[in-house]
Amino acid sequence: MPAPVLSERDLAALRSFATRIDPSDAGAHNNLGVLYYQKGLIAEAVAGFARALELDPKMQVAQTNLELAYRENGHYDRRVAELRERLRSSPRDRDARWELGRAYAALGHHDEAVHEFEALLAAEPGDAAALVQIGLAEKARGNIDAAVEWFRQACQRDPESPVALFAYGEALYNRGLNEPARTALQAAIARNPEYADAHYLLAFVYGDIGDQEAARSSARRAIELNPLLARAQANLALGQPEPARQPAAEGPKVVRHGALAHFALGLAFRQKGYYAEALREYRLALDAGDDRRHALQAMAEVQLLRHDLAAALELYETLVQQFGDSPKLWNERGVCLHQVGRLDQAAASYARSVDLDPAYALAWNNLGVLRAQNPADAAALEAFRRATQGTRPPLTARLNLALLHFQRQEIQQALEGYRRVLAEVPGSAIAWNGVGLVLMELKRFSDARNAFGRAVEADPTLAAAHYNLSFTLSQLGDFDAALRATKQALELEPYYVPQKYVLAIDLQFEDPTIAVAPALKAELSGSTLAGEFAFDPTALDRLFDELAPARADVVEPHEPDPLALARDYVAKGLLELAAAELERLRGRGVTPAHAAALWGAIFARRGLHGEALERFAEARAAAPGELGPALGEIRSLVALGRASEAVEVAGALARRAPGDADVLLAHARVLHATGDAAAAMAAVRAAQRAAPGRPDLYQLQAVIAGQLGDIDAALEACQVALQLDGSLVQVWYELGGLEEARANWAAARAAYERALQLLPTFTDAAMALADLLARTESASAGIDVLVRTLSVDPYELAALTLLGRILLEDGRTSCALEAFDRVLRFDPNDAAALFHRGVALARERHFADAVTAWDRVVQLEPAGDLAAQARARARSARDLQHIFATTAG
Repeated sequence: MPAPVLSERDLAALRSFATRIDPSDAGAHNNLGVLYYQKGLIAEAVAGFARALELDPKMQVAQTNLELAYRENGHYDRRVAELRERLRSSPRDRDARWELGRAYAALGHHDEAVHEFEALLAAEPGDAAALVQIGLAEKARGNIDAAVEWFRQACQRDPESPVALFAYGEALYNRGLNEPARTALQAAIARNPEYADAHYLLAFVYGDIGDQEAARSSARRAIELNPLLARAQANLALGQPEPARQPAAEGPKVVRHGALAHFALGLAFRQKGYYAEALREYRLALDAGDDRRHALQAMAEVQLLRHDLAAALELYETLVQQFGDSPKLWNERGVCLHQVGRLDQAAASYARSVDLDPAYALAWNNLGVLRAQNPADAAALEAFRRATQGTRPPLTARLNLALLHFQRQEIQQALEGYRRVLAEVPGSAIAWNGVGLVLMELKRFSDARNAFGRAVEADPTLAAAHYNLSFTLSQLGDFDAALRATKQALELEPYYVPQKYVLAIDLQFEDPTIAVAPALKAELSGSTLAGEFAFDPTALDRLFDELAPARADVVEPHEPDPLALARDYVAKGLLELAAAELERLRGRGVTPAHAAALWGAIFARRGLHGEALERFAEARAAAPGELGPALGEIRSLVALGRASEAVEVAGALARRAPGDADVLLAHARVLHATGDAAAAMAAVRAAQRAAPGRPDLYQLQAVIAGQLGDIDAALEACQVALQLDGSLVQVWYELGGLEEARANWAAARAAYERALQLLPTFTDAAMALADLLARTESASAGIDVLVRTLSVDPYELAALTLLGRILLEDGRTSCALEAFDRVLRFDPNDAAALFHRGVALARERHFADAVTAWDRVVQLEPAGDLAAQARARARSARDLQHIFATTAG
């Protein structure tokens, strides 16, 4: 097992990486988990692998890593034991049961996962989140038909949920039902048009039914929304790593025993722009014995990306001396020379690259950029044409060629070039800016305004588009809007930036290429090229449909909620996906108060109520008039056992919104938690007047009435709740307890049996029924119920303890001892099992052992009821031990 040998400062730095990667990138979470595991941070590694799996359930390498991290370090057993202990002491702890179900599902223990989620469903039969989780578990164990049915039920319960609809559509697609899958996915997209995964899967559905144009359109839209869908990942594995995909011809060798971990981490950091961290990992890769050529090449690329051209050039000079047959290295050396102004040497380096590989498009592109210093030079046009030959010419080269045509006043060719780019990449800001320049040249200012608007919408950081938009607005006489556009442009660049040519390099293991923009421009005066240009006006017609929805002209009747998908993820318990969606939306017009409130909801669902409380307080301070953050704050305070701190907030909220059932329910829960049962009952009744059809309000009323000793009122409340929803398993269970309290054994039995009919795995109901039958009918009847329960879950310790008690009362002492010993093997500190084991030992006249067991109970729970009984029994046992010893003497 890895052991941490780092300082606290180093450990803090390592942990900080989790906040610096893209939260929606499953591969990055997996790779970071490998790093944490190697550094001994097992809990962080497990969390990383679990997040990767939630984001991408099909990532087998993350599944394998999680299993290894769990099993080799005992983390899994400890975590399951901890969660089971929480459930033993608090069977209604929803968060603990949810985490236990997710832990089972992550490790592929799908039967156990289904059991836990069905228990959640028992408490809340209409819980769409639990329905989705059961569907996911069924799907993971290959039972697609069952998964389809669970997802269908989830959609019925929550028909506006794009997450449930997506899961349903995916399961239908897996069954080969393309038309129903298309309907479900289209419904998901209708409810959230920015649902990238739904667009992506819909592309496959369209492909299967033969609609290739729709498939391409859906795939393009998905990649616009989430570029990660278009990128292959290099995912690490613990133990002996293998590459996640076939490397390029010049890809690195796989180095065993973890050396590749540094190389792939460097790649992950480089992709996110963390260049210093990437360089450090590549140096560690060298130290670990990774392939020297590719580590040096990766370091050179990073230096080039961070514009440390001297350092990059030094590395490339070393590389081309040792590996002079690589066109890639000569091209990148040329880019370094190009940017430092050594143009002749750059040209020679590009020429060497295309000599080695005449089809190397990137070197032809860069040679074209160099020659385009003089747009009239035919060599520039020829170089760009060579770069754009082939089946998949680089986007960079096509944009450069269109710009050259524009500067040569070949307007028709320029427009056609940009149009072809937009047909493939509708969100290309550079292409829309180029179209705008063409339209400006044609004096089509209104259309140009739309084109520049699309450019700004696609890339708000493109200063050139802001400047061009301001010029166009001035031409149209909209001087106020022009001033606003100019101010935005000045914030990005203090001077006007014309559209530039772009150099390109091909980074290792990454598709597509990454562009590097040099400080180059080539402006052409009107007199440079003689003659009038020819232009076909019909070429514009093909663009007008695209220009029509430009941001400047569109007025949405209803502003969509940008957080809708994240909220739905939270509602379905998919918290990592929710967090990733929130990060994706950062800086995109999301209200800080709403974002903070949703972060609070995520932390609350994870059981981190302290963190949740901070976020809710932040949201409430930012938006004091909104109810959601205040309700979240109240719930977190109650969960933390600090209900007294919530009394004032809850009371003020109830006075402010006297007709809001959720507010009144929260107030009732606070009053109930602080022991003011009478006031809690009044609040519940007020909530019922506001929402008379909510069964959860009557369920809470029954609990409070029972605590007040009003059994009849509690029974009445349970019956009303069941009239509203007869599938409320928890209420049937509580009804059984109330009937027992008034010695109505037949009604109690019927209630418990009804709960078990609705949910056969409901352990609490099975134990209550078994105890009732053992007391009122026969021990064997109670034992039969417990045996059925333990055959489903042999590790249900509370049921095992009850089985031992019934066996003991039935006179089967040795069998009872076996049951208690089995419990104590799993949990040596189970006070109930220890107490009853002492009783069994005393019955067998093993008084010393019995006293030892009872003394342990007193140590564990000195103020509990069992401790009081244990003290009394221990005194009696010592007396009996003395008596028997005297008699024997």
